Amino acid sequence: DSKCNFFGWSPDWLQSLASKKSYVIVYGLLGLNQAALSAYFIGTISTIEKRFKMPSTHTGIIITAWDVGSMGALMLMAYFGSAGHKTRWVAGGALLSALSCYVRYFPHILFGPGEDFINYSPNVTTSNLNVCNETGTATENCSLNSEGMITFLILAGAQFAIGIGASSYYTLGAAYLDDNALKNKFPILFAAVGFLRYFGPTLGFLLSSYTLSIFIDPNENPPFGQDDPRWMGAWQLGWLVFGTSQMILAVVMAFFPKILPREAIRRKITGYKDNTKVRSLADFKKTLSRLMKNPVLMFNTFSTTFYVFGLTGYWIFMPKYIETQFRKSASSASLITGSVGLVCTAVGIVASGSVISRFKPRATYLAAWNVFTESIEVLGHFVFAFLGCLKEDLHGSYNIDGSWNLTHSCNIDCDCSSSVKYSPVCSMDKSTTFYSPCHAGCATFSIFNNTKIFENCSCIENMAQATEGACPIDCENNFTWFLVLLCFMKFLSSTGRAGNTVIQFRAVLPDDKSISIAITEIVLCIFTFIPAPIMFGWLLDSSCLVWGMICGKTGNCWLYDGKKLRYLLNFTASGFLFIAVLLDVAVLWKVGNLKIYDEDMDTCPTEKDKNANEKDQEPFINTKTVCSTLSN
Repeated sequence: DSKCNFFGWSPDWLQSLASKKSYVIVYGLLGLNQAALSAYFIGTISTIEKRFKMPSTHTGIIITAWDVGSMGALMLMAYFGSAGHKTRWVAGGALLSALSCYVRYFPHILFGPGEDFINYSPNVTTSNLNVCNETGTATENCSLNSEGMITFLILAGAQFAIGIGASSYYTLGAAYLDDNALKNKFPILFAAVGFLRYFGPTLGFLLSSYTLSIFIDPNENPPFGQDDPRWMGAWQLGWLVFGTSQMILAVVMAFFPKILPREAIRRKITGYKDNTKVRSLADFKKTLSRLMKNPVLMFNTFSTTFYVFGLTGYWIFMPKYIETQFRKSASSASLITGSVGLVCTAVGIVASGSVISRFKPRATYLAAWNVFTESIEVLGHFVFAFLGCLKEDLHGSYNIDGSWNLTHSCNIDCDCSSSVKYSPVCSMDKSTTFYSPCHAGCATFSIFNNTKIFENCSCIENMAQATEGACPIDCENNFTWFLVLLCFMKFLSSTGRAGNTVIQFRAVLPDDKSISIAITEIVLCIFTFIPAPIMFGWLLDSSCLVWGMICGKTGNCWLYDGKKLRYLLNFTASGFLFIAVLLDVAVLWKVGNLKIYDEDMDTCPTEKDKNANEKDQEPFINTKTVCSTLSN
């Protein structure tokens, strides 16, 4: 049980890897890869929406499929897997996740780069420029609706499968690390895992930035650049990379023993007896009842739930938020998202783990720090609501229902179709952006220095000319302040995560550890991971000004009301984060004299302790003492 092996094959050269350090590296890399593939999908959401004509509500549902899968598997894996070979369960889940990555590539195999890119051929004619009174307009391809639905089902199924696979990682994988480490060393080991895992989103966003900088068909060279809203990047390329790396890590994880050698020796010295109970439905009910009555666990769980709910909108739609608020390209938005806030988060995780392991602050100090950091998070998101780049230069006006009316007297005779793709043009004085050359009333065009100049535009006074692309806007100052504040908030809030996890693990009996993690994950799934993406997707859709249309049906959103989107996202986030702060205050109130370090648990009780009134002992504190002092 304490030798590295793969179903009986255990060569001597492999045994040097049977250590906590090796496990931390492999477990951290596996977490990095899972976080990276999740971030990669988020980084490519806006492109997937454009390619398959999906609204944000649909992509929000796809994201929640991960958590539906997790919710169904978490409790069973945690309960039955905790009595078995934990790393083999983790490896099996990772293998399922790898297969789901390959499945995500299928939509591109089935449908190719799509119809839109064909219309963006360098051989431009007036029949594909969306000019006024355009003749020879192609008939709409209504099969695009079925492409979107089939892709929706494929991606949702892949997300569901990876949710099942990832459930063993977060429950059994973390429990295995805690089982094989001294309590004093767990915070720094967990921080090291967190440090590696938090580089996963950075890697995912960087890869999405790279793949989105490649046109969806690498063999084509469209007559516009990445900053043009018609650009569609090669969203599909990253899934082959993640599937292969996930499969390799799954095989490596399967080699780890049921218990690491040093922990086996420690248990032998102390006369440790494996009191693992026979798994039964009756015992399962007792365990659940015991944990549900644990005040620290419950308050900590729901605090985490509301905290994550508040941040979900930013986590999932951050690239789109940056695109709409600061007019960055999809590739640039993914690069920025991955390289700024998440790096600061990783640094904060390691810093807090190091401080906890060295100075061993009491549980009350850790809980108080969580209250402080999350309070700053509330204030930060409130400030974000007023930080953006607005230039209300889109030609048109509001309808009674809040949508944007693109048709005015100057272009009404152009007969611009509702299915016209978003292809913005800017007046020569850089003051007004039009949805398309048709909506600017432009009748002809010419090419000057490889730049298209649209002419005879009835909606533009004076020169009556326009150039391709939206009018430029200077956002650098506000964008810089946004990044600075984002990085500061991510660093500060992440310093509370290690302490939060330590309290979670120490508030329950050792045998209940895996189940307590599963309870937290299930609560997160039910109350956050499933409803939050759908709700925030709906908030984004409700701030849409101009929808793309396919055969009379709504497709993806082309233009958003920037101010409305910013208010909805940030004020909603602040509200949920404020509730999390109140629940953290409850944790601070209940945590009391929770024992979280080895010297707390391994010291013989004094006579005074023995005579202490049992009423003074909180029910969630494990007061069993072990009088042997062990070295690492």
